[in-house]
Amino acid sequence: MQQNNKATVFILLGQSNAVGHGIPMCEEDKITEPMKNVFGLCRNFNQSFENTELKWSGYTSFGMNLGEEQDNTYSLANCLAKLWQQEIDKGNKRNLPDLYIVHIAIGAQGVTDGYMWNPNYERKLIPGILGTVDVSLTPFTCHILSLLKDSFNKMGKTFDVMGIHWRGSENDASVSREVLKSTVKDIHNEMLNSFCLSIGQNVPITLHRLVCCDRYMDVDPSGEALDNMNYINQIFSELEAENENISVFDVRKCPYYIPDIRGNGIFIQDVVHYTAETNRWVAEQIFNNYR
Repeated sequence: MQQNNKATVFILLGQSNAVGHGIPMCEEDKITEPMKNVFGLCRNFNQSFENTELKWSGYTSFGMNLGEEQDNTYSLANCLAKLWQQEIDKGNKRNLPDLYIVHIAIGAQGVTDGYMWNPNYERKLIPGILGTVDVSLTPFTCHILSLLKDSFNKMGKTFDVMGIHWRGSENDASVSREVLKSTVKDIHNEMLNSFCLSIGQNVPITLHRLVCCDRYMDVDPSGEALDNMNYINQIFSELEAENENISVFDVRKCPYYIPDIRGNGIFIQDVVHYTAETNRWVAEQIFNNYR
């Protein structure tokens, strides 16, 4: 089959580190001209429970997150899109199919009760910026993913899912240990399984390990939040061990990571959001692993 009849899908889900919060792009790095070989889902046409088909458009660094309205950031999605198009522009189209990106993220939203990623969150979809936007994220994501197969069939393309990347669960470290122990693994299982069921097959899922230790100590010097972070990471490791399609990505392997300094060399000054350089490096690992 010709490469132009093939496509691969990258799915980025989570909270603020999936949004790219706090790291606005320099003017020269913004993707303002729609890409020719990377495509995304524009909010204006796809942020709805009522749509019955996906409307893809050439990828830009604005308007493509179906969660909150925060554009032109050095998000993992934007970094990967740029890498992919640059490689094809070098003449390597034969080795890479077109890339289709699904990006759904809202800052400060975990998976436990009351957060928008909780599978039982009240069904709603209110668009807007952080503080206004209010979306039942798990059923909405399932709705979008359920439309993938028909979308590519209509385009006459075969597709694979290179991966679902989960960059979330940070806020769940703020709940009590009793809640974590009784619910958090089951909730993650339910959420992740629902994504695969919506696509129609088990697909690779990558859980990004939580490492913002300084932030947790800032908000809770008692160390309980940090202990909760470690417990969530333990759950991620258990999910990896129990599911062939789940793996854990550890950003501490980044060459910028320094163990014994505040922010570890990979976070901006708020010690919770990754730097642009860190997100570029993570995008490179994803790209190289696919290639």
